[in-house]
Amino acid sequence: MDDFFLFLKYRHKTIKFRVADPTITLDVLMTNLRNAVGKDGNRIFDLPDILDGTPTDYYFAKTDEETGKNIVLQPKIGKTLLHLSDYNVHNGDTVSVIADPIAG
Repeated sequence: MDDFFLFLKYRHKTIKFRVADPTITLDVLMTNLRNAVGKDGNRIFDLPDILDGTPTDYYFAKTDEETGKNIVLQPKIGKTLLHLSDYNVHNGDTVSVIADPIAG
């Protein structure tokens, strides 16, 4: 299998992120990203569970080329777990990481 890379954007930082298995589910991919460390030994992105005092989830989002709006890549619909391919994400695409405060 060829290497699969995504350009991930979070806040003002963009990185090239190697995805070992592009067929894994989006929730597993997000868990891998949250635990990924760079060459310096620090986490690639600081994605805290609590942001500004509010519990927070994180999702991937892709910009729709026709409308220019972000499409949130939901990790599952109903009981169906989704993958990058379900959202037509390809090797070399740019995907944003967005914070979603949990209402409560």
